[in-house]
Amino acid sequence: MSKLQTSVIAALLAFGAVSLVIAYTQAPNVPSSDSALQPAAQTETVPSVVPSSTGASLTTSESAIAPQSSQAQPAQAPTPEASAAEAVPASVSRGLIYLDPGHQRKGNAQQEPVSPGSRETKARVTGGTRGVATGKPEYVLNLEVSLLLKESLIARGFEVQMTREDHDVDISNAERAEMANAVNAQLAVRIHADGNDSPKAKGFSVLYPDAGVRSTQSIQPASQMAAAAILEALKAGTDAASRGMVARSDLSGFNWSKVPVVLIELGFMTNPTEDKQLSEPEYQQQLADAIADGIDSYMKNKQD
Repeated sequence: MSKLQTSVIAALLAFGAVSLVIAYTQAPNVPSSDSALQPAAQTETVPSVVPSSTGASLTTSESAIAPQSSQAQPAQAPTPEASAAEAVPASVSRGLIYLDPGHQRKGNAQQEPVSPGSRETKARVTGGTRGVATGKPEYVLNLEVSLLLKESLIARGFEVQMTREDHDVDISNAERAEMANAVNAQLAVRIHADGNDSPKAKGFSVLYPDAGVRSTQSIQPASQMAAAAILEALKAGTDAASRGMVARSDLSGFNWSKVPVVLIELGFMTNPTEDKQLSEPEYQQQLADAIADGIDSYMKNKQD
């Protein structure tokens, strides 16, 4: 073999050795745990990775196992259950109940007819009584219980509207009746509290239109029926004394009504013990739930 051939062979062997060294040093050092990827992960499509400003990029193996939290997640399509829930229509109301929390912050002494066509007049609306122990005005107590009653009725499937949900209004008693008339309410319920010269007077009562009033003769039987149902429910739902049902011919809120109407006297704010009880949240909820039970019973019997 000539010296030239020997030199060529030596050069080739040296070049091969250097190539092997370079190839070995550039091979990625992948931990054994990463190399044992699950088959499912290996078959997933790997998202493209944009090189950073430094020119570095993830290898295919690294991009397959890199966290994806920084990547925008595609919007998930609604499940069949969610679509079905959205397609279900709202439940049909069992009827519209109109609540009138009696009185307001400032009374209005201007006069209005006590009934349509009557020459007798009364103050448009008064401020109501006040708690002898709590000092709470009646109009505040009336709204507190009315709001609880509203929620209790809604939970039973009724639609509820109210003459007021704050104190700074000026709505006469006749106007309150006409508000319920305008929406053809199934029942108007007026919420009040009582007062008396005697601090011993106590108990709830339910008022309804007198049969002798011409303007309310068409709604009188249904009003009396509703009053009876509410009275029985209050007896069952509370431990308070019952003063029974009372027919009234002098209430503008009754005489202007064209829908069945009742007025509930929750108790006596002039009785120190009962006044305190009427402001207890638990007792207010009892009153609201009992009244709602009575309305529920009336509406069921009315439909039968």
